[in-house]
Amino acid sequence: MLTLAFRDDHAVVHLMSDTGRMSLLVGDGTAPSGAEVEVPIMDDLAAFTGDFVLDTDRAWDLVHDSTQTPVAGPLGEWCAL
Repeated sequence: MLTLAFRDDHAVVHLMSDTGRMSLLVGDGTAPSGAEVEVPIMDDLAAFTGDFVLDTDRAWDLVHDSTQTPVAGPLGEWCAL
């Protein structure tokens, strides 16, 4: 399962596997590595470092392509939590 959390121009993409493992998609440089960006997760804001932040439009395109295109390529590099 993929989830996309976003706020303004910043997004974070989570991947939850069948085994209950969770990973974050590595960011695209939209936010500096040391910066903290808050996006809504459930009913709260969660802070992520710039290492895992993508531009909202790019994140949406990646998620859309991976779920709607029969021959979607890999989204990018993942970091296991």
